[in-house]
Amino acid sequence: MSSLIFPIATGLAGGLALFLFGMHLISTGLQKAAARQVQQLLGAVTKNRFFGMLAGLVVTIFLQTSAVTTVLLVGFVSAELMSLGQALGVILGAAIGSTLTAQLIALRLSDYALWAVVAGIIPYFFARRLRWRYLGQAILGFGLIFYGAALMGTAVAPLNTLPGFKTALSPLAAHPWLMMLAAALFTGVVQASAATVVLAMTLAAQGTLPLEAALAMVLGANLGTTATALISSIALSREAKRVALAHFFFKLAGTLLFLPFLGLYSYLSRLTSPDIARQVANGHTLFNVINMFLFLPFTPQVGRLMERLLPNVPAEEKVAKYLDTKVLDIPELALARATQELLRMAGIIREEMFPRVMQPLAEREVELLEKLRSLDNILDYLYRAVARYLAQLNQGNLTDDQLVAQTKLLYIANDLEHIGDVVVEMAHQWRKIEASGVEFSPAGQAELQEMFNKVKENFATAIQAFAADDEALAARVIRDHPEILRLEKNLRYSHFQRLQQENRLSLETTSIHMDLINQLLRLNMHSVSIAQAVMGII
Repeated sequence: MSSLIFPIATGLAGGLALFLFGMHLISTGLQKAAARQVQQLLGAVTKNRFFGMLAGLVVTIFLQTSAVTTVLLVGFVSAELMSLGQALGVILGAAIGSTLTAQLIALRLSDYALWAVVAGIIPYFFARRLRWRYLGQAILGFGLIFYGAALMGTAVAPLNTLPGFKTALSPLAAHPWLMMLAAALFTGVVQASAATVVLAMTLAAQGTLPLEAALAMVLGANLGTTATALISSIALSREAKRVALAHFFFKLAGTLLFLPFLGLYSYLSRLTSPDIARQVANGHTLFNVINMFLFLPFTPQVGRLMERLLPNVPAEEKVAKYLDTKVLDIPELALARATQELLRMAGIIREEMFPRVMQPLAEREVELLEKLRSLDNILDYLYRAVARYLAQLNQGNLTDDQLVAQTKLLYIANDLEHIGDVVVEMAHQWRKIEASGVEFSPAGQAELQEMFNKVKENFATAIQAFAADDEALAARVIRDHPEILRLEKNLRYSHFQRLQQENRLSLETTSIHMDLINQLLRLNMHSVSIAQAVMGII
């Protein structure tokens, strides 16, 4: 007996390691090769839950991982490009797409596994274009998962000859709840439901497990696969937590519905094929398809339930919503996440800081100044978070275009952080006005407002150019800068004219008036700098 245990354990461990490594190579290779197309596909189906489900199905079949699909969905929900309910339809489709691996293993392609390794190695090592290297990496990954599955199958073949093995396994096989929980725990550890399903297929094919027990493992694998998203969402935004919790809700509800009817579930799976390994693989797909039909009509309601369970909290402001470290190995996605975080910073400036800064501080000046300081602290935090995130990108893994994009984002992040500082300085100038007990002259106030409106408009155009990567819009901001310079000269001249006329209000506020003009000019310079970064002038 002891002479069999070591080779069985070696084969299982080695096969599982190759299988998991192959899954990693497939998902990262295909993600790197087609990350932009995946984002475009998901972004195009934000309005219809059925097409969203199909998009999730297609994307996950292609990428062989629902994790990246979920990361993209968190970004779309956070940016309000789709509702949580619409995103949940994509998740249900992604769950079906993730069953493809088991279906391919059931086709018994292991005889061609090493040929796939050879076919993948050639472009992976010798192709000059990165995209061909990534595709080679994916083909290599397919070869390794087939070979790993074959090794596991060979390893478990002698288990039936081990005295007492079936007896030791019988309590789990006789209690589907225990088998489901054991499979869920195993899946949570290896972080790959496909590995658990393939192990169930292998044990069933060798006659070690009856179909009902193997399908209980399948249910556990589906439940356990939600652990990764739940754990990784702890440090992320409220939107990420809701998506992860909804994913867990779908799987848990489906598992609780299927377990009491395991006999019927087994009967339906037997109808799909005479081969027990295929029955397990088909049962995996069947579970997710039925789950989709059960819950797709109710995704808006489930979305609202998640929002009630996890309502927004003020503390979430000081959290980097989009900077998911899981996609750092995929530069296209990581750069897109950093871009979203910068657009969020721009939104704080445009929607929360700008409307406040030109308001004289009347009786609430202290609260208003503190609010602007608080918003500036958020910008400072997000700037450091984005800079750290971009610094973690592997430079050797970036194309020349991606290196340029990384530098652009750092420039723009720096400009946004400085804009927050300038706004707080302007608020201090207003505070001085209030403390002195005087006011600007009506003409001076109107001129400052005129310049601020123009500066605010240029900032909005610069951010629009950044969001759309529109060089024509960026060029407009740069072309408008001389107009701001002329306006600044005119405002100074007008103010000095009022001084010569011994305007009391102008005399008492002249220093602050000049400082505010300078600060408005600085604000516009940062908008010009953002536009220059969009155009590659860095």
